[in-house]
Amino acid sequence: MFEGLRDGLRRARQRRGFERETVVLILKCTVAATLAWVVGTLLGASSQVGFAPFTALLVVRPSVYGSVLQSGRYVAAVFAGALLAGLVGLTTGAQLWTFALLLLVALAAGQARFFGTQGTQLPVVAAFALAGGTAENPEDLGYLLLMVCVGAVCALATNTVFAPAIRFRDAENAVLDLADSLRSLTGEMAQGLREGREGLDLDHWGRASEGFDGSVRNAQEAVRRQEDRTRLNPRRLVPGKHLDPGALDTYRDWIAALSRASRHMQSIVRTLRTTTRQGSRYSGPDDAFLREFAPLVERASEIFGAVHDHEEPERGSASEELCGRVQDALRQVDEERTRMRERWDDENWPVYSGLLTDVERLFEEIDQGYENSTRADRD
Repeated sequence: MFEGLRDGLRRARQRRGFERETVVLILKCTVAATLAWVVGTLLGASSQVGFAPFTALLVVRPSVYGSVLQSGRYVAAVFAGALLAGLVGLTTGAQLWTFALLLLVALAAGQARFFGTQGTQLPVVAAFALAGGTAENPEDLGYLLLMVCVGAVCALATNTVFAPAIRFRDAENAVLDLADSLRSLTGEMAQGLREGREGLDLDHWGRASEGFDGSVRNAQEAVRRQEDRTRLNPRRLVPGKHLDPGALDTYRDWIAALSRASRHMQSIVRTLRTTTRQGSRYSGPDDAFLREFAPLVERASEIFGAVHDHEEPERGSASEELCGRVQDALRQVDEERTRMRERWDDENWPVYSGLLTDVERLFEEIDQGYENSTRADRD
């Protein structure tokens, strides 16, 4: 355990990433909770002071926007729970049937979409206030709400002072990593296809291609985190060079294009797997076709490599090399389709045509990706 902790701290010190963000979040929570406890103690709310650091710990987030959002929802949930508890405590008092009824109403109210994940706090506060006697004392109830506000304000102040740096590079790297993974797999597939059926490693290709769904989600999450960093971030008010938040839309376009391209790769692998297994309805592709198909898959690998190497998502418009590679690849597909249609009979053609269509659509997705990028720059 201690060795893992030591390794995590070393990685946090050496480079940016999950470990460093975790360390920063821990430090911010410590500062916010301590500050909230000090302020709450100075205000004299000895019996309810615990709610101040408790609230601070719950609403500190990596971004200022996230902290504002969660603090607003948390404070609203606490006020609603305290109001319900006060209505019961100041009228009928804490009884078995009133406690059960209060919980029923609070649990139902906490399901409202407005409260988000903080909806669970509504019945918690209501039950705590009524069972602990706070709801029967207007002064204690007022101090509870005051401490919640103190904790939320301290958390917001801490998050504002330690506002995260706006680094779009993290989002760009997530997109480039996705393109590089696609390049690697298509390169492996092209090499295997050149060897004919003996070179097919369909189990590995299937697992790798299906794994792109997770890679796409990770890239989307990286972009979302960077977007949250820009919202309400006071660093944007500091004079100097600022990154254009519109660049995140370009990253989203590229992620969508690469995601659709990965779907076509999955379709290619499924077609090969389905048609080469025993009992298939269709005749599987023979060695001659696989060797002819290999250069098209290699073209896909080269195009993904161009997206990665030339950092296309960072550009306002696509590079000439990428545009040229895509157009050449599309022309090669047309030529191969014409040539193959003349050579292969009707029994083989449905499978061969399907594979050609998938690789063609893969190229078109990249074409669409840089068209979106160029259009976004014009807008």
